[in-house]
Amino acid sequence: MNSEIEYKVDELTRALRNITVKQEQNQTAQYHLDCKEQSWEEINRSGFRLFERLLSCWHQDRRMGIVFEDNKQEFWQLQQRSKYALVDEK
Repeated sequence: MNSEIEYKVDELTRALRNITVKQEQNQTAQYHLDCKEQSWEEINRSGFRLFERLLSCWHQDRRMGIVFEDNKQEFWQLQQRSKYALVDEK
């Protein structure tokens, strides 16, 4: 009977150790995802500001304004795709 109890205790100890390791891995992964998310948000804010400045500088040249507007739209679409990918990863 004693050996059964010791075996169960060892089994539970191993399970607890595995859970602890998995928790640490999850915490590390969550930290990295949070860092990614912060970087993503900063890149998007910078990109938005850049397009706004470009559009304000080139508003007199219609063709250039159209090019920048198209690029801004493409940037927005890429932003949305990367946002969904980040949410899926999280």
